[in-house]
Amino acid sequence: MILTTSHLFSQQPKMGNLSGTVLDEETKQPIFGVNVIIENTFLGTATDQRGKFSIKNIPTGKYTVRFSAIGYEIKREKIEILPSQETNLIVELRPTAYTTEPIIVTATRREQILSEIPISTHVVESEMISNRNNLQIDDILRYVPGVNMIQYQVNIRGSSGYSRGTGTRVLLLFDGMPFLTGDAGEIIWEAIPVWQIEKIEIVKGAGSALYGSNAIGGVINVITKETTQKQSFRFRTYLGMYDKPYYPQWRWSPKNRFYYGGFASFNFSVGNLSSLIHIQRSIDEGYKQNQNYHRWNLFTKSKYNFSPYSNLSFVFNYIRQKNETFFYWKNLRNALRPRDEDLGSRVNSERFVTFAQYKRILNDRLFYLARLGFFRNKWNDNLTPQNRSTAGFINSEIQINYQPNDKNYLIFGLDLIYNDVKSSLFGKRNSHSVAIYLQDDIKLSESFSISLGLRNDLYKLDSLKYTGQINPKFSAIYKISNALNFRTSFGSGFRAPAISEAFTSTTAAGVTIKPNPSLKPERAISFEVGSRFIHSLAMIDFSLFWNHYWNLIEPVFDIDGKIIFKNVTEARIQGAEIGINLFPTSFLNFSIGYTYLFPWDLSEDAILKYRPKHIFYANTNLNYKIFHMGFDFRFISKYERIDQLLKLIVPDAEARVPIYVVDARLGFDFRKLKIFANVNNLLQYNYVEIVGNLAPIRNFNLSIEYEI
Repeated sequence: MILTTSHLFSQQPKMGNLSGTVLDEETKQPIFGVNVIIENTFLGTATDQRGKFSIKNIPTGKYTVRFSAIGYEIKREKIEILPSQETNLIVELRPTAYTTEPIIVTATRREQILSEIPISTHVVESEMISNRNNLQIDDILRYVPGVNMIQYQVNIRGSSGYSRGTGTRVLLLFDGMPFLTGDAGEIIWEAIPVWQIEKIEIVKGAGSALYGSNAIGGVINVITKETTQKQSFRFRTYLGMYDKPYYPQWRWSPKNRFYYGGFASFNFSVGNLSSLIHIQRSIDEGYKQNQNYHRWNLFTKSKYNFSPYSNLSFVFNYIRQKNETFFYWKNLRNALRPRDEDLGSRVNSERFVTFAQYKRILNDRLFYLARLGFFRNKWNDNLTPQNRSTAGFINSEIQINYQPNDKNYLIFGLDLIYNDVKSSLFGKRNSHSVAIYLQDDIKLSESFSISLGLRNDLYKLDSLKYTGQINPKFSAIYKISNALNFRTSFGSGFRAPAISEAFTSTTAAGVTIKPNPSLKPERAISFEVGSRFIHSLAMIDFSLFWNHYWNLIEPVFDIDGKIIFKNVTEARIQGAEIGINLFPTSFLNFSIGYTYLFPWDLSEDAILKYRPKHIFYANTNLNYKIFHMGFDFRFISKYERIDQLLKLIVPDAEARVPIYVVDARLGFDFRKLKIFANVNNLLQYNYVEIVGNLAPIRNFNLSIEYEI
């Protein structure tokens, strides 16, 4: 939070009110949906359809009020609230051709505008999420520069290969809380309520110096919408249909295959308590045989303001799902059919995460927050022998932000984790860790700032000895002008083995996996230089990066033909990345992103498995009055190397091609009523992200949303 307010804590108990109107500077028309925030407090609101706003019961004193809206420059006004009086403002915002420069919280654990962030960061805003009409967050990440998905496993700048849902080198945060299962250490994308996302922040490069294990390849923070004092009801329903397969011999069902569902959400407030309840139903008949799912989601978020300077947030997120399992195809001629012995295999799962966060502003230079969360993961399948697992993951954290003067900004934190697992695959296991971290952002001059950080993690996996690592980080940013800056960053990272990597013992789809409790943590160092240019007509970000990894844990075939996770790889991944966003007019924009990777396995002197060398994205968006449309294109070069022994298990495993996918969308926004229509994989391009699994074929989706 930008500290510009003075006299926050007036000793006078008297209150005043603030009201006003926000207008477009050029047209003088009222602006709907402008965020009005009193900085260094939890007080805020949004303008109504007449551009009006009102905030009541404000302690007397001097404040800075921030006005922000998509398509307008941010504006700040200094005000003084007098006892028993109402301060009235008329504010005019200047329209811009580009989206307002986003505010980032993940990269440095505090709010900063994008041009102040010293490392590569990408933001996906809620408007783009809504317009793309994606049903899951992993579909959104498929169009983020430097990110590619290998089926459900996320990979930032080549940090990850493929291990079929076991472990991740990218830490997923859900409103700031770790969101990984305790047993497999995997990300459950379908558990995230995609239509309640405010924005997604993607931080690239080793993030362990701030976030610890699993952030060795980067951090993704999913930030959900805030509850509001305004009562509202939102409803959305969708219907989708898969096209016929490209080749007639691939068609396995005489019926058309559909997916459908929707959600209803209700936002309400009682006194100082505001809450959001979201219920979602999703059914997919599957374009592949034995791949359908039925799913229920429940998401609730509540916030209670004890005062303008302290509040308590509570989140509960639940998913229940029954899904069939498609391990890999029968063969290329039957690309949409599983092996005969896999027919009928399915998984039942029930998961919930709940956490509370208390935040208190002590004065205009000091605040702290405390979090406590619990993630329960329970599932079972119907394989022979049957597998089942129950895991409880507890995370607690205290973070203190302190600005002793205008040149220093200190962040200190303590992080505790406990994990307990009972599973037929992994046995009865537990793990725990403790970590402390410290960061100092130092402003050396108006144009030059540096950041120094250090985190010490101590980790224990079941009966094994404690392991630990100290991860330092350094970053610097130099502003040539308000539009152009240069940056550099250096840091180290680590990842402790997941319980599933150390203790899995099972057989599935003809593959036997055996345990390896002697695994060591992965280690990495990363270095980056880059530049960012932000102008009303263009935003350009360029970076060169270099990462070195030791003890990478990869699944390999042992001499007995069984799969085992081993510390087998020392690797170096280096490359370059550029992202360009152009805003030639207020209603039209283009963006492209290109990442070149050179992922080299130093242990085997060969390219790393399951890593592409080239990732390219392009999209265009047209927003004119009530109408919007867009096209997305992505290209990912063919993985040059996979496990050789995997070819003995998966028929036609060499059937891999570069990925060329085009998605198209069209929509109408009548303010309360919104209509979205999509064609995904418009060109009906056949490809795989992982061997033996054809990616989604062309499908059509129509969604309707209404808000009261």
